[in-house]
Amino acid sequence: MERLKKAPGEVFTYTFTGDADALGLTEETVTCQEPLEIRFDAVYQDGKINLTGSLHTNVIVCCSRCVDTFTCPLDGHLEEELPVDNQSELDVTELVKEMYIISLPLKPLCREACKGLCPTCGKNRNEKECACSEDEIDHRLADLKKLLEE
Repeated sequence: MERLKKAPGEVFTYTFTGDADALGLTEETVTCQEPLEIRFDAVYQDGKINLTGSLHTNVIVCCSRCVDTFTCPLDGHLEEELPVDNQSELDVTELVKEMYIISLPLKPLCREACKGLCPTCGKNRNEKECACSEDEIDHRLADLKKLLEE
């Protein structure tokens, strides 16, 4: 921190690798395949530190359509302005966690053209087409279908 304060306006770059487990980034549906590559550019100016951060790793996630697991690149970015108090060190752990969580895909897809699972028999349509009819309707909704046809 002192190094930053002594050189206002100068950009300092910090790079390191982090372990997802050690940072508390373990989730049931996401597995880090490799360590996180983290980079922060820090500039001290007017009593504040401007941080620009980036994160890269590959994670194994579950496709939201076919439920197969696949490897997905994860790239996170963050810009933050932090006030400087009387701290001697700057802990970026929470910022790394935020970058990681924000960069996770909301609906991961193994590929754009993923056909998903058959709603009737549950087979993965990417592997083999099933013989189920597309027009089959849940018997509980059959009366609603009749109303729509009128």
